[in-house]
Amino acid sequence: MAQPAHPKRVLELGMGIISKMTQCLCGLKIFCRPKVADTAYEYIYQRMEDARRDVRIVTIQSGEFNDPIACDLETVRLEDSSGTSSITQALSYVWGNPEIRLPIKLGKRSVSITVNLESALRHLRYEDRPRRMWIDALCINQADNIEKGHQVALMRQIYRGSAEVIVWLGASNEGELAFDVLSELFANPDQHLDLDLAPHLDEKLMDRSHIDALLGLGDNDVWRRMWIVQECTMAQKLEFVWGSKSIKGATLLEALGHITRHGRSCCSKLIHSEEDHPLRPFFISDGNIKGRDFKDYRARFSASEIDLLDAMGTFRLQRAFDSRDKIYGLLGLAMGQYKDFLEPDYTLPVEQVYEAAAIQFVRRTAKFEHFSHIVQDRGVSIPSWIPDWRIPMDHDNFDAHWARTQDLDLYGASGSTRTVCNQSVPGKLVVEGIVVDIISTIGSELKNLSLDQIDSTLDEWQQIAEAAKRPGKAQSPLWRVLMNDAVREWDVSVNGYRGKRLGGRDYGIQVEEWRELVRQGTDPRSTHFHLNNTLVNCTLNRSLVMSEKYGYIGLGPALVSVGDVIIILYGGNMCYILRNTGRFYQLVGGKSFITIAICRRTL
Repeated sequence: MAQPAHPKRVLELGMGIISKMTQCLCGLKIFCRPKVADTAYEYIYQRMEDARRDVRIVTIQSGEFNDPIACDLETVRLEDSSGTSSITQALSYVWGNPEIRLPIKLGKRSVSITVNLESALRHLRYEDRPRRMWIDALCINQADNIEKGHQVALMRQIYRGSAEVIVWLGASNEGELAFDVLSELFANPDQHLDLDLAPHLDEKLMDRSHIDALLGLGDNDVWRRMWIVQECTMAQKLEFVWGSKSIKGATLLEALGHITRHGRSCCSKLIHSEEDHPLRPFFISDGNIKGRDFKDYRARFSASEIDLLDAMGTFRLQRAFDSRDKIYGLLGLAMGQYKDFLEPDYTLPVEQVYEAAAIQFVRRTAKFEHFSHIVQDRGVSIPSWIPDWRIPMDHDNFDAHWARTQDLDLYGASGSTRTVCNQSVPGKLVVEGIVVDIISTIGSELKNLSLDQIDSTLDEWQQIAEAAKRPGKAQSPLWRVLMNDAVREWDVSVNGYRGKRLGGRDYGIQVEEWRELVRQGTDPRSTHFHLNNTLVNCTLNRSLVMSEKYGYIGLGPALVSVGDVIIILYGGNMCYILRNTGRFYQLVGGKSFITIAICRRTL
């Protein structure tokens, strides 16, 4: 069949609402990390001679547990002439509520710090000798944005150069119980969590008190910090401290990996059984998930195989007091084509930081993959082609969005073409591509994962797919569209999911079996787990669309409207949907999967 002639277009992507441009660049609300202490700080911190090479180190003076806390600050060169770091230990911790504070002595003055940091200092202090550590809240003048930017740029050297990174989990006494379970799993990884299997963990380690301790570990706020990602990834040696108990980082991360492995295989009934097991929430807890991610990223870091954009997508839900740290908090992981990606600058508004990052991604990769990290629930204060990393998502929506960003390299919509784009003015991007068609029909959005919602939405989508058929024109079956022509399966070699194109594999029967279970109101995960994950991740928060001229069908963002343009951008892996505002085009919700033959051919 002859390939349809699609016109080449030069397009300008902009705000979408031109009257908001001034608001985007000028009327900004900046979310800054709260100040650590009172006005005494202006007398404590003297400007460092070279904030790009010097750091401060805090010395925690010795004392018994209930003694007042006294610390001193010293400015040193981060690395000596041989490249050896001056930092022996660095602290990773949650700042805690900035409004509730306790006093300590810093030098000759009294300053106030958060309760959690005060607790960490109290527990980590030695009784018989001083302890030297690098602690961000004390070692960086948080009131000086220039210094803060220079010091954040040194984070990779600080945490990689430190002999040990201490992760403070809090003052709870649950540490001993949780660490006992993890230590046993580390020593004997083949012991099952399911007590009906043999060999299994000692029943005492699976009693309610130990399980509650594990749940407390999994729900600890430390796992949700943005900064912990690079702190744990780059550390030469990790130690987790919970109250008076500690565990080696290698032991904790390896044991969490064993828990995940058991949960996905032999002990899966603890997760999928209709009768809730008390350990079930731990499998999907932040601690268990992030523990697996950190172990993976530590291996990637050692092998110099971290992709910065992938890291930003993987950890986009991590929390940061300052929204700029959604970018700056991961710069320590930048390597390869992302080396020297951005210079941290806390004098810039957050929107400008996000725009600079988006431009860098295009320049460094010559691709538009960052478009795929754009989520739909966005305001008008940031241009449509820039991911807004501040937007919150629940876990279902995040899992689906993240999975869709993992398989971009499976597709080649623009063939071997390279990105053609430039930025004429801030907020706008000039790009080139081929206009394919316009959208004429839109189905309902799959808004949630209730079986009733899935059933009714797919019924409607089936009707649209039938209406899209053209005489004499072959059309991909709907089930292939629903899977984005790929399937995500568990790969034991990487201990994770990996996407594969379907090729000649026919999943029609399996999808219909899955569809029948949904119609009956039966959860399909127990019998079609991997297929269910693929279908859910591809369709959640998406709408089925049909094009006007050629009857192409595909999955697009829920914000799509009739009249929007389907386009293949040079250098893009997927199709994109743009909206003509009259003066420029607005990108609609990131990438789309449209079943058109041109998507798999060289232009």
